[in-house]
Amino acid sequence: MKIIILEDEIPAFNKLSNQLLAYAPGSKIIAWYRSIKDAINEKEKFNNCDLIISDIELLDGTSIELFKQINISQPIIFCTAYNKYLQDAFNTNGIAYLVKPYSKDDFHKVMQKFEQLFGKKIESTWNTKSISILENLLSKSIKNYKKRFSIKKKEQIIIKMVEDAVYFQAFGDFCILFDNKGKKHNINYKISELETILDPTYFFRINRSEIINIAYLEKTELSFRNKMNIQLTTNISLTTSGSRTPNFRLWMEGNT
Repeated sequence: MKIIILEDEIPAFNKLSNQLLAYAPGSKIIAWYRSIKDAINEKEKFNNCDLIISDIELLDGTSIELFKQINISQPIIFCTAYNKYLQDAFNTNGIAYLVKPYSKDDFHKVMQKFEQLFGKKIESTWNTKSISILENLLSKSIKNYKKRFSIKKKEQIIIKMVEDAVYFQAFGDFCILFDNKGKKHNINYKISELETILDPTYFFRINRSEIINIAYLEKTELSFRNKMNIQLTTNISLTTSGSRTPNFRLWMEGNT
């Protein structure tokens, strides 16, 4: 199986390629493009692939713009953070998608869907109508939420991806990022600033001083005074404020 990947983030590409080669060791990534320009310069390669896995946002625009310029008949699996507005469009047009941050199981499910469709030789439904629907939805939904933090550590600067943050905690005029490896990192943002730059699909401010990532939410239970106890997958327990509990429950259900 020959695959083309469109992904501007190097860590995201590494994750995706590792997942792909682990799932289908015999597959081959014949091209990786981070920009529309690079993809158009080698557009003939798209005729020789079996599958395209594409992020929505590239370095110089969206992949939707690319697909308007070149003729695509191959199946496309989108890898996107815009689940809230795109899910209906993908389901209607039969396009598989991965929602960032995705798990190994999520990846396996979309690959199995591709294999089922490919095995039955079902033609791709990616067409002008699909492009139009996605463009309209993207124009309403895309906001440039924070994707990563550059963090100063003694004499070096490290990059921490937002998807690796389990939760954030306010500490005076800055916040502490607790990552999925159990490490803490100081970041120069107030909690109120973080609330505006993090994607609300995945992050929610549960009280005055803490914001959690739903990807690491394990379970919840009711507490006193309309509060909720939250258990994260990293063995961390937090509590919502009573005033934020109603919206938190709506957020968990994907209704906000």
